[in-house]
This record gives sequence, structure tokens and C-alpha cells, in this order.
Amino acid sequence: MPNKTFLVLFFMACFSCRKPQDTASIETIRYQVDTVMVDGKGHLFDLTYLLLNSDYCEQDGFLYTYIKFDHGIDKIDLDLMELEDNYPLQKEGPDGTGSWISSLKSMGDGKLFLAGQFGGHFNLEGRLVKKFEWERLSGIKGGIADEEYVYQQMANPSFGHLAFALVIDDLADRISLKKLNTNDTLISTYEIDPYGNYKKYTLGDLTSYNKWGPRVFIASQDDKIIVSHEFSNDFYVYYPMEDNLESVTYSSIHTPSKVTITTEGDLVNSTDDRISALQFYLEQVSFGPLAYDKQRKRYYRLSASSKFGQEKKENRILHETISVKVFLTVFDQEFNFLSEIPIPELSNKSSAKYFVKDGKLWVFQNRDDELGFVRVAISE
Repeated sequence: MPNKTFLVLFFMACFSCRKPQDTASIETIRYQVDTVMVDGKGHLFDLTYLLLNSDYCEQDGFLYTYIKFDHGIDKIDLDLMELEDNYPLQKEGPDGTGSWISSLKSMGDGKLFLAGQFGGHFNLEGRLVKKFEWERLSGIKGGIADEEYVYQQMANPSFGHLAFALVIDDLADRISLKKLNTNDTLISTYEIDPYGNYKKYTLGDLTSYNKWGPRVFIASQDDKIIVSHEFSNDFYVYYPMEDNLESVTYSSIHTPSKVTITTEGDLVNSTDDRISALQFYLEQVSFGPLAYDKQRKRYYRLSASSKFGQEKKENRILHETISVKVFLTVFDQEFNFLSEIPIPELSNKSSAKYFVKDGKLWVFQNRDDELGFVRVAISE
């Protein structure tokens, strides 16, 4: 039974709207699949992190990707399927990005939101246009507490004066959504983990820094910020215009709606304990973020269940993946559940980069260290 809960933060009140999940209304989804490759023209793309530090810009039709080993940005033409240009970044100085970048979002008009050690808007020449400094705000302005740290940042092109962050409280093992408003010099906090999933799926000693936290995704889609969890399918939609947070839950068809835990933390006996627990979770299900199809006004989400073998490659934590079953979940524009189907042509991890271009879902694929995509054209 799907339900939606609206959290009104300022009044500390809530109400819920329940809709029956009528199986007769579940849509029949048809799709076609093809594969395309990008011509790097001799350039080496950074495929180490499943292309997660990248963003497709609908405004100009280019894919922007961060290159860690070169500390720069690749601009890729997805119509011609070739590298368009490469832009170096500075780590230090007035236009410095810091030594690492964990988030990238195209803001349009030749600007990118880049975030790592801090967040800021940069033009393609690497000039800093606007900086977001979370640490400068005091507690009375909602500043980051000593026990908290910024886990990941995001921005939305429709709201240039706002930056968003997932912030982890290491003492309480909780994660929250925070919004930095540079116009009002104020940080607001929103609850995006009411069931304590972050703590529940953290592996290791919860009283120390020696622990493995689950992945939590923050996505900027259309004019919304969407936060989703790796091991539970509930997700949270923030509407900046209305300052409103919506919680969405639904019943998955082909996978469990959440992972059954082995134990809550305290896996301190050995690293092998954590590996076994994490693989046990991933064998059940791993949910990815949501991607918006502007043409069809649909949201797509991939989830996957993996099977592991006994072998382990050098410098890898988990054992070798033998097979992956991938499923596609479809929602309408109001986040009502429409359908969920297996996509046997896909074999990617659900956290790998995917986005929508021209009504097709583009899913990152590493083919012998070459950049490629599996494109899923979806129809009813």
C-alpha cells in the first residue's frame, strides 16, 4: 500500500495521503535496447567510479564528467557520440575547487556546480562564480555541528541561491538533508531518514569511526531535490518553491522493499564479517536514484540484486560479481507507482550513472575500459 507523508517542518505537524495500489492500473511497459560507444579521440575517460561524477545537461545536450586523475572536466557530445572538449580545473587559489570533487551538476548557461571540500558554481573556464560556505554559518543560523560533516552536496538550476547537502551525524549515526540559502544566510534541516535506515544498515562499531555506512543518493531532477536510500525503497522529494518535503513509499514487485539486516552494527570481529553482511544485502536488493523523463513526464529508477562468487580481485573489497539482475521501476510525475519490470539486457550495478536523454534511459557501461551506454527506449 503506497502512502505519501508530507512533513511540515516549521509547524512540526504531519498528515498522510493513502492511495490503494490497484494492480489493475499497473501499466504494461515495453522497451527496446541498443548500445552506443563514445569516441574519445585518443582521450582517456575516467570510468573508475561508474561515471557517478557526471551530469547530462538538457539545455545544451552535453554530458559533463569529472576526471579525477587529471582534475578536469570532459564535455561529451551525445548526439555525435564523441568528446567535444576538456577543461582543466585548479585545486588552489581564488578559483580553486579543492583537491577532490564528489558532486557535479550542470547549471546551464555554461556553469557547473562542483562540490567536494566546498561547493560552488564554476564556468567552463574554471572560474569560480559563486561559493557556498557551509562552515561559515553559526549554530544560531543552523550551522553544521561539530559532530556532523557534509557527505554530499547538490544544486538545482532553478534555484541558484540554494545549495543542498546530505549531512551525517557521526555520534547519532543519522543522516539529514540541509539547505543553505545564501540570500537569507540560513541553513535549514529536513528529516529524510525517519526509519533510521542509515544507522540500521551501517556495518561496524557504531560507537567509533570504524564503520561502513550505506549509500544515500541526492539527485537534482526537474525543479526538485530527491533523496533515496540504497537498501530501502522509500525516497524523499523536496520542493524548494514551496519549501515542502514529501515522503514516498511503495511496494516493490520483483524485489523486497527493504533489505533484511543481519545485525545492527557491532560487526567488529573482522573485515570478513562486514564483507559477508554487505554481500548479503546486495544479494537481496540495491536501489538507485531517480531520473526524470521530461518528454513523457515519468520518473525511472533502477534496482538490482547481485550474485557473488568465491574469487576476489586485487584491491577489491567484495568478491567477484557473477551476475546482476536489474529491474526498472516507473513513476508518474506525482510519484505514483506505475510499473516495475526486469530488464535482462542490463547487468549494471544500480548505483552506476543513468539519466534520460530524448525519452531514452541511458545507462553507463564500461566496455573494455571504453565509455559506452545501454539505451532503453520505453513505451507503454
